[in-house]
Amino acid sequence: MKQKIGVVGLGHVGLPIVAALANVGYQVICIDVDREKVKKLQQTYEPPMYEPGLSETMKLNQEKIEFTVDYDYFMKECSAILITVGTPVKADGTPDYELLNSAITSIGKKLRKGQLIVLKSTVVPGTTENLVAPKLEELSGLKAGSDFYVAFCPERTIEGLALYELYTLPKIVGGVDAKSADRAAAVIRKLGGRIIKVSSPRVAEICKLVDNLYRAMNIGLGNEIGQICEKLGIDAYEVTCAVNTAYARTHLYRAGLGADGPCLSKDPQILRSYAREKGLDTDMLEACVITNEKATSRVASICSRFIKSKKISTPQVSLVELAFKGFPETDDLRGSPAIKIHNALKREFSKIEFKYYDPFIKNFLGNSTAETLNGCIKNSNVVLFLTDHQSFMNIDVKDILKNAGRPLLIVDCWHNITNPEIKEKDVKIFRIGDGLSSKF
Repeated sequence: MKQKIGVVGLGHVGLPIVAALANVGYQVICIDVDREKVKKLQQTYEPPMYEPGLSETMKLNQEKIEFTVDYDYFMKECSAILITVGTPVKADGTPDYELLNSAITSIGKKLRKGQLIVLKSTVVPGTTENLVAPKLEELSGLKAGSDFYVAFCPERTIEGLALYELYTLPKIVGGVDAKSADRAAAVIRKLGGRIIKVSSPRVAEICKLVDNLYRAMNIGLGNEIGQICEKLGIDAYEVTCAVNTAYARTHLYRAGLGADGPCLSKDPQILRSYAREKGLDTDMLEACVITNEKATSRVASICSRFIKSKKISTPQVSLVELAFKGFPETDDLRGSPAIKIHNALKREFSKIEFKYYDPFIKNFLGNSTAETLNGCIKNSNVVLFLTDHQSFMNIDVKDILKNAGRPLLIVDCWHNITNPEIKEKDVKIFRIGDGLSSKF
């Protein structure tokens, strides 16, 4: 009889893990609190998100994947359980463990000897040892490390390449004891990629946070350099290309928007909240969070200044590229800069009309999106290109001018457009990090 692996949580992390586990030979049982989602998956095996290869892999391995909402059955059948539920941050920057607590409670009540519990959700360091293991022990009457096994293994895949990276990336594993780490490694090893065992779950937990913090800080640095270049009247992209080519030790990120999305905007806050709880000063963490928030919010401020300066009574604003990132492509709106900019402008202007376009997103904040780019920008006063989606690179500014209204502000966040040097009086263009082309 093949080993059955359970997966708790069927979101952007959980479903690719389900597909990958089944594809390497495991029988997988999946559970989620969203009964409607489970029902649709049972009927169609069609994931409710865009992820290259995911739909095909799930359908190819349909006989190995089972969906349920019944924890009695789930816990009876599975020898190893991976927890992938979301841990968003609250308004104060601390993690929200509502879904995690619910999952632990349901698991703990049915936990039996010999089962392995692997937490993959992003958490504050110490959560596996100080919250997960003790609560499972309390609910089950069993002892972690002897009666059952507990480990933390962070998920580090990028949306758009999730399946590829699940098979290839190294996996960090930290168990509450050596036997827990060994058991978790044995299950996860089958996916592929090197196993890196660390001394404790705390080490593995902070590795996940540091991984995303590193990128968030470099994004913040790239954006600050971009703003300096705007004032200098030079192009930050030229600077980035030169230093990255000339110095092997340097990898400067391009100027763009802030570290948005469900992970890069969240994880620095989680680590900061932990440090604050321990009474530590974290000046760099604080600066990272603030710098990245400003990098996105200033785009809304630029739009606002233009609308007010032109005295546009009912501005029409086109948001192009709605997901939180453009490459690799995704339809994930969590932490999307489009939402942040949309909400900021809507709060400021009582009479404002929005249009939206993204090839992977049909509904944005309850509104239908345009079918084409030209349909989205037609007669608009403000057109924003918000990600580096490959479908929206190298767009000739003349094509925008043919369809958009006047007066017009074009906000180019990732050097999406070409030939930005325009002389039309009623048209302004702002390219992030480009002091040569930014006319506003």
